[in-house]
Amino acid sequence: MSTAPAHASPSAGRHQALYHNTLQEAARAGQALMGVLVHAASQVLQAQQADVHDAQEGAALSSATSQLRQHAAQLCALYPQALLHAFAGPQGGKKSHLLSVAEVHFDHLESMDPEQLQTRITLARIQQAALHSAQASLYELDTLMCSLLGLGTVRPDHNPLRPEIYVNALKDAVEQTQVSAGVALLWLGAMSAALGPQLHAQYLALNASLRQQGVAGVAGVAGVAGVAGAAYAPQTALAPAPDSASADDVGGDLEAVLLTMAAPLSDDSGAAPGAQGRDAKLLTLDKLRQLLTGELLAPSARPLDAYAAQFARQFEAAAAADPAAGRPLHFDATVPAALEALTEMQQVEQVMHSLEQRRSQGFASADVQAQSLEGQRLALRQSARGVAQALSLEVVTLMVDNMARDPRLLAPVCAVIRSLEPALLRLALVDPRFFIDKQHPARLLLHELTHRSLAFESSSSSGFDNFLGDLQGVLMPLLQAPIEDADIFERKLQALRLHWSRETQATERARAAAVEVLQHAEARNLLAEDIAHQIAAHPDAAKVPTAVMDFLCGPWAQVVAQARIKQGAGSPAAEQFEALTPALLWSAHPDLASASPAKLTRLVPRLLATLREGLETIHYPATRTSVFLETLMAIHQQAFRPATAPAPALAATAPARVPVLVDDDPWIAPEEALASNFVALPEGPEAAAPQHALAPAGLLPVSGLEAVVDGELALGAWVEMWANDQWQRTQLTWASPHGTLFLFTSVFGTTQSMTRRSRDKLLASGHLRLVSGQAVDEGALDAVVQTAMRNSVDGLS
Repeated sequence: MSTAPAHASPSAGRHQALYHNTLQEAARAGQALMGVLVHAASQVLQAQQADVHDAQEGAALSSATSQLRQHAAQLCALYPQALLHAFAGPQGGKKSHLLSVAEVHFDHLESMDPEQLQTRITLARIQQAALHSAQASLYELDTLMCSLLGLGTVRPDHNPLRPEIYVNALKDAVEQTQVSAGVALLWLGAMSAALGPQLHAQYLALNASLRQQGVAGVAGVAGVAGVAGAAYAPQTALAPAPDSASADDVGGDLEAVLLTMAAPLSDDSGAAPGAQGRDAKLLTLDKLRQLLTGELLAPSARPLDAYAAQFARQFEAAAAADPAAGRPLHFDATVPAALEALTEMQQVEQVMHSLEQRRSQGFASADVQAQSLEGQRLALRQSARGVAQALSLEVVTLMVDNMARDPRLLAPVCAVIRSLEPALLRLALVDPRFFIDKQHPARLLLHELTHRSLAFESSSSSGFDNFLGDLQGVLMPLLQAPIEDADIFERKLQALRLHWSRETQATERARAAAVEVLQHAEARNLLAEDIAHQIAAHPDAAKVPTAVMDFLCGPWAQVVAQARIKQGAGSPAAEQFEALTPALLWSAHPDLASASPAKLTRLVPRLLATLREGLETIHYPATRTSVFLETLMAIHQQAFRPATAPAPALAATAPARVPVLVDDDPWIAPEEALASNFVALPEGPEAAAPQHALAPAGLLPVSGLEAVVDGELALGAWVEMWANDQWQRTQLTWASPHGTLFLFTSVFGTTQSMTRRSRDKLLASGHLRLVSGQAVDEGALDAVVQTAMRNSVDGLS
């Protein structure tokens, strides 16, 4: 099993041992836990089988129950192993939330099939139920586990025993039995009610054990595990997912979906997202997936024709040859599917008729307030034809609402976004690519205007009035313009880019100059590292004082690299500086130099001249040059002394250290530092940013390196940097190809560069804080997916 996270290692060996023993104990308890889950699931499946009247569904439940009994021993053996793997896996220490085991991103939804979605929903339901049952005992366990990890506050996401991990392990164990996906879903759903109480009991036992061994819970709260569970209403058991079709297929609740499309949306800005009078049945994961894949009925499609085609497909598939028996199935096997399709066909005809009636009745009321946002929403919803258009309008409304509520955006920018909603709604009716294509002009427009707005800390920031004026001037015509396709959004985007490019020409020139300097610096450092390794491998290196080896592997390797890059390998300058290395090693070798004092006398002047000439090519600081030359002179003086004379104390010899890039701290020449406004940190401990110096509203609360994603700040991320006794907003605009140097650029064109080590130190000390990680528009669409997940978890799918 892996050790505790390196960034939060236990403060003592005893705590580390307790930490691992606790994980081992919890994993061993997984065998008994699985036994309880299997027994409970068998009872649930039997009860469900007794309640169903459909023969096929009953047969499926009976088969699932039988297979569960057959695999009971295997599951009990697999679960402890799956738990051990999950406890030590990458989930530990990563930020988590309620649906992390079932997390779905908007851009990934299109490629997922209904079975995958149903699995995510089932996992989310299980975790929800487990959190609800175990949240009280889980919070105490969080405090104890964080204490073992040496954390100063409660960090639920660092507790490897949280319910999410048990659910992941449960999924892995079930998958290892290699039963069908339908059977696995039935098992998981039937186990959901029993997992929470069992975790609660296990958490209580672990809490008591840790307290008895003297572990005290962490004081201070960074997050409460149980709070997340309040996001959804409690649930006990899940109905089994049907094998024949996804539960979100347009069918059973189609009438409610279509008849509520005309319901007006409240314009109450204080309402919670997703609570504006809409029917949640319209937005579920599978319907959203069908919208993105084009599976929902197009506005021009006739519902009866579509369902007639569906009936034909189902009939033909059911009447196909039985792969096992090699003969056609009897007609009675096709009856359930046939009846279902016929029922849906009749239902669609009735619903579409009702929808037309509502549409004609609602136009009069919509005309009264057609100029208001509420009126435009109402009119557009009444004009929607079919589920695809209705759902498109729903997604746009939610997306805009999520963006306009983003705390990173300033109020005037939020107002601009809200004003664009009618135009985006009209676009969604005619162009479904808006949701599918990230490069769609309207998507790009939203992305670029919100991302660029993050450059401004407040409405009073210099340049913000011009930025807002450009937005309003370019985008206001969209409010009344007819929307037939994406062309008008493309024109508006190009107009904004033209305004912004004029303002950023000077900024771009400064950034480009800094990038050129830093690219050269990284190339020189990478070459210098190779040269340093060659020097360290020299036969005389082990006998030479450390000060000389540090110089040769550091500054002098930079000199040689600079000569090769500027004048080419094999050039006179490069060969001259390369030749100095063996000469300097010889002169500093205590045995060789003292044996030939005459040779040393002739060599020293040439050495000193070449050293000074080479160090000048990289503008090495004169003070550092003087320090090294004094050390070198002392070494040479020792070589001239008779063997009986006492030698002055000099640095001991040691294996060569090659620190050029190994510690992510490349050397930057003074003129390079000046050209890129290089941030050089002192070697001593950093002073923390003043507590009273709060970052602007909307700044993401982060701690040290958790401001980064997978160890890296994303290119384009906006950050707050503490400099000159104030927070300054700036953007990561460039990272070197090898990730050793970074350039930040403000909206005013000022640049700041730093090494990876400096960046990490600033993050760890709180001097560098993340303003925006995920793009506003992407986060808004992901929030739409989470709303759909919530609706699905709440049993609406």
